[in-house]
Amino acid sequence: MDVTWTRSLFTLCVFISFMLVLYIVFNKRNRQNYDDAANSIFDQEERKDKGGQ
Repeated sequence: MDVTWTRSLFTLCVFISFMLVLYIVFNKRNRQNYDDAANSIFDQEERKDKGGQ
């Protein structure tokens, strides 16, 4: 194998990994987890306003 094949295989692996990440992120089963994480900062600010930690 020469360098071109190695680079091509590496590019293919990176592309497949990227597509897998996109699938995991945009999967409907994970939506609630991401919504909770996105809103967690607002929950922490409300706790500080009420005197909590």
